[in-house]
Amino acid sequence: MKTRLSLFMSIVLIVLLPNVVSAGSLRCGSKLAQIGDTKAEIIEKCGEPIMTDAYCAPLVAANQIQGTQNGNNNIQNNIAISTCENVDIWTYKPGSGKFITNLYFSNGQLQVIRYGDRVK
Repeated sequence: MKTRLSLFMSIVLIVLLPNVVSAGSLRCGSKLAQIGDTKAEIIEKCGEPIMTDAYCAPLVAANQIQGTQNGNNNIQNNIAISTCENVDIWTYKPGSGKFITNLYFSNGQLQVIRYGDRVK
């Protein structure tokens, strides 16, 4: 009984493992682009994207201390600075019947893979 359960679990893992890997990856021919890859690695694996875009994703506003302390240890002239992080979006159209794929980069590395509509 224990052997059958082990065999069953092995089969389930073999069937499900490719789905887990593909959730955070993009297959480009025989190569796999994954989260953490650099832009250069993605171009090497997948070629040039069909479209690129960029935006500045807002980060948490931070208080930047500017000014001096007065005698009561109160800081004067605080200002709130809202910063953002540059995000590049590369779009790939892998082929008929497959999903249009958007790759989101920040700090030069692939952070997110999102799948769109199926290519007709």
